[in-house]
Amino acid sequence: MKNTWKNMVRNCRRLNLWDPHAAVLRWVIFCAVIGIQGRNLSAQPILSTCPAYGLEVEHDNVIHNAGHLDAFLEKLYQLHQTGEGHVNIVHVGDSHIQADYMTSVVRTSFHRDFGNAGRGLIVPLRVAGSNEPNNYRTSTKSTWRSKRCVFPDQPLPIGIGGVTIESIDPEANLQIVVNDPLVDYSFNALTLYFQKDDSSFDFALYDPEGNELGRINAAEEDTLVNHSRLTWDNHVKAINIRSVMSHVGQKRAIIYGAILNSSRAGVFYHTIGVNGAKYKHYNAAKYFADQTATLNADLFIISLGTNESAGYPYMDSGFPTHINDLLTTLQTKNPGAAFILVTPQDVFRKRNKPNPGIRDIRDRVLRYAVENGLAFYDLYRAMGGEHSAQRWADNALLSRDGLHLTRQGYEYQGYLFYNALMKSYNGYVPDRHP
Repeated sequence: MKNTWKNMVRNCRRLNLWDPHAAVLRWVIFCAVIGIQGRNLSAQPILSTCPAYGLEVEHDNVIHNAGHLDAFLEKLYQLHQTGEGHVNIVHVGDSHIQADYMTSVVRTSFHRDFGNAGRGLIVPLRVAGSNEPNNYRTSTKSTWRSKRCVFPDQPLPIGIGGVTIESIDPEANLQIVVNDPLVDYSFNALTLYFQKDDSSFDFALYDPEGNELGRINAAEEDTLVNHSRLTWDNHVKAINIRSVMSHVGQKRAIIYGAILNSSRAGVFYHTIGVNGAKYKHYNAAKYFADQTATLNADLFIISLGTNESAGYPYMDSGFPTHINDLLTTLQTKNPGAAFILVTPQDVFRKRNKPNPGIRDIRDRVLRYAVENGLAFYDLYRAMGGEHSAQRWADNALLSRDGLHLTRQGYEYQGYLFYNALMKSYNGYVPDRHP
């Protein structure tokens, strides 16, 4: 334990986590030290003391219509009691989700309390020329072109990650490294989402020592549409995926993402975030909804709407239709999943001007959730409501662009959201009726 504590201190200093605004992350790190790889076997998951910002409205920091989540909460309870199986959560959003600061806190908290099943979905964002979460890294020595879902008129189909990469190099490579210094995200299985047909390259997978772990045949006829799964014996923290040309007709590799699986029980917390994304962009993504069905999701969390508000006062009159289209499609493809709709929180437009569009979008999201019996999280009210953006800026939790939070702001938000979920869980367990 003494050496583990020394390692934590060294990592905190290296990552500048002694900053007083990083209280949330320090709590998560401490939990990692005392057993993040297992699960908290106390009667109830931990609700941590709030950091000293005091900007949240505690009675609004709840999941509304939480009865919609009963099946999800029951499965979470069974995982907590038995330590067996998986609970699958999919969080879809925009740039607030792509950076993974908020969702990393939520993911790590789930792993602390319910078990770490693995890192989950990986999207090659860096290879696509965009920013990437800190707990994994994708890289390549090859030339790939890319497309984000926010450019629907460009060529290339969009799949599960909202971002697609393509290479015509018959020896193209994609390396994935999980590099969280505090959480074991090693894996011994990979599900690769790719264009699976006769014109696509095969793939060979190699461990960090260059040993081949197996091959994926792009033309293989099976029930796995546009994805394949490969398992091996030993856990690794890095993998190199190389395209292989097996016959003349193969001419390109198109990759949508990959899931890193381990043999451990626990929670998978998949995040799908694309800078600038709106509801309508995921609707236009050709394979997005179909591929989410492979995740066996127990819960979808949809955090969109900020970008729709950016056009104020010229708002998209089709916004209610965009919400309905996405939710209807996801519910059809994932009939067993519950849904939480998350509203945007108060932010500025044009760096420092109030944005009434946020309130408008928030009201429309809540109306849809109520009318359709879905759970919802009113982030707008929970984080302080109207004009709260200035208070967040005064506390160095809102970035200078007035739209995005600072890292500390996202971590604070993640802490509060997880606590809201656990309030629902802890309220469900005593009166559960499986």
